[in-house]
Amino acid sequence: MAEHQWLEGAVCFVDRGEIKSSMIATVEETWQELRGTRPFPARRDIDPVAFKDALPYLSLVDIHEAPFRVHYRLVGTEVARFAEQDFSNLWLEETGWEPRIIEVNRALYRRLWETRAPVFGLSLVDWDRRQKYCFEWGLFPLSDDGDHVNCSLSVDDFTPIAGRTYLLR
Repeated sequence: MAEHQWLEGAVCFVDRGEIKSSMIATVEETWQELRGTRPFPARRDIDPVAFKDALPYLSLVDIHEAPFRVHYRLVGTEVARFAEQDFSNLWLEETGWEPRIIEVNRALYRRLWETRAPVFGLSLVDWDRRQKYCFEWGLFPLSDDGDHVNCSLSVDDFTPIAGRTYLLR
């Protein structure tokens, strides 16, 4: 396994084989089923019921290409809890995050947009007054026209760090 290159000491990209999360595997499997023989499923193909168990850890993200911008359309309840912020319906620049974190997140979605393929990685975070926790994530491209990636189905599996609260069932 090659040494990981960390962006701003916060995030790194990894090969799919390095991801151990069963939640990410299930989201990937459902994404594959939805796309069928197409390069990508469309956002309209995303049925929340199909992702019921992972729903609190999912986000739908719009990607605008000229200029390149990221808009968080919908953020799952556990993602909002973990981030201590519901950033649904905010542009990346409107989140109030540190500039370096904004740039790291922009780089994640740019990688997805450029490669037109799922992207996997690790994030290093501080949680509950403790430092240096690592969690896995996956980004899955969506396309409304079947050709251009303009959306992402994102999953953050930080259950090993912060167990699920079951705010919604």
